[in-house]
Amino acid sequence: MRCPWLAPAGLLVAMIGLLGLGVVGPATADGGLRIPPGVPILLIGAAVTWWWRSALGAVLGLVAVSGVTVASIGSGLGPDLIGDRGLPVALARWVQMAGLAAAAYALVRRLVARRSPEGAAGERPRRDRSKVLQIAGLLVLCGIGAELLAAYSDSTGDPGGIAFALVFFGALYGAPALLGRELARRLGWGWPSLLLVFAALGTAQAGLIDQSLFSADYGGYEGWEENREPTLIPAIGLSGYNAYSFIVGHVIFSFAAPVALAEAWVPARARKPWLGPVGTTFAAVAYAVAAALIVTDPESRSGSQGQLLGTAAVVGALVLLAVIVGRRRRLDHAEAREVSVWLVLGVAFVLAFVPDLMPATWLGVVAAATATATLGVLILLAARTRAWTVQHSAAVGAAFLLERGLLAFTYFPLIGDVAPGPKYAHNAAMLVIVLLATWLALRGRVAANAAIGSRAERSPRWRSARARR
Repeated sequence: MRCPWLAPAGLLVAMIGLLGLGVVGPATADGGLRIPPGVPILLIGAAVTWWWRSALGAVLGLVAVSGVTVASIGSGLGPDLIGDRGLPVALARWVQMAGLAAAAYALVRRLVARRSPEGAAGERPRRDRSKVLQIAGLLVLCGIGAELLAAYSDSTGDPGGIAFALVFFGALYGAPALLGRELARRLGWGWPSLLLVFAALGTAQAGLIDQSLFSADYGGYEGWEENREPTLIPAIGLSGYNAYSFIVGHVIFSFAAPVALAEAWVPARARKPWLGPVGTTFAAVAYAVAAALIVTDPESRSGSQGQLLGTAAVVGALVLLAVIVGRRRRLDHAEAREVSVWLVLGVAFVLAFVPDLMPATWLGVVAAATATATLGVLILLAARTRAWTVQHSAAVGAAFLLERGLLAFTYFPLIGDVAPGPKYAHNAAMLVIVLLATWLALRGRVAANAAIGSRAERSPRWRSARARR
């Protein structure tokens, strides 16, 4: 196949056309954006046809093309294409159909090429499936860490709602986590710069996308006003407690902790880029679509022009600071004494509990920030004076996710009426996923310790110390 990108690109073009149809078409009853159900189908189809360039991937892509085409015909394709419903609608439909036609052509050619001897002889080597699974696992873990693990919404315990949430939150949180990580790794930045990039993404999420940072009653969640009012700064319409909870929460649970665990699953790729041009484009489009859905929701329009401009300035400052910090050279302490991963996990686990136990007052905010800053200083000192590995970073991330998963057993969702059975089953399932991700990240410690010991034995310092004994 000479153009392996044609099928996923066609599906993405069709998705953009279908999304445009939702923009120029009739709005929902509450005035929001109407998103055709074919949008996530085409998005998933593009991912499948790019990563799985086999006959099965082509068949699944054709299923997505056929399903969306049949649905479009059923909704009245003829009047759309000839402009009876307006020129913008016709243009969106033509873009959609052009993308579907290009994807169908490329997928059929892929199937034919695989059946012919010439196609089999010229077939490209198989892609590394473990990287695909690693990326998919990160997307899932970001959605779980950001939303599902806390189990605060009425989708708790609902299999259909959870399935949709994994796809949507994977795009809203997992895609920017991938993009931020890709930027840092390609530029050779370490975790300090990466955390600043995640802080910029978290600030953008809370202040520009869902604008929950400035909302007086977001989504009708129980206890929102009680948590906001004690630390509210009227001059800027910002709650100190919410600012800490939302921004730091996004940095840790939505981005940093999942990335730290995912990198430790395959340590050899921890400092390498994961995405190519198509993967980067796909992640950017997925993030843009998910963010657009949130921004166009009337519930997410609580920020004033001044608040939005101020938030944008903070985001820009954080990105600039990430660049400045990233240009500093990182010292290599490969021969330094190693600190126990389990000690790191234990200390981080204890300090992770402090913010969630603090009241929504200024004293609570100071105590929570102090606990988080203390952990940050300890990590920085350990990383500068000890042999800090990807497993140590994963242990810190795992500690926060485990703390959130355990704490979720102690309360019921803040909105909706969820029965105890589904609620506790949801809590247990999410915690098991985090435990599995932690085990996958830390399972290589025995081999790693053996390798470190072997390297130490080969060092002149170790041999001279042994000779003295």
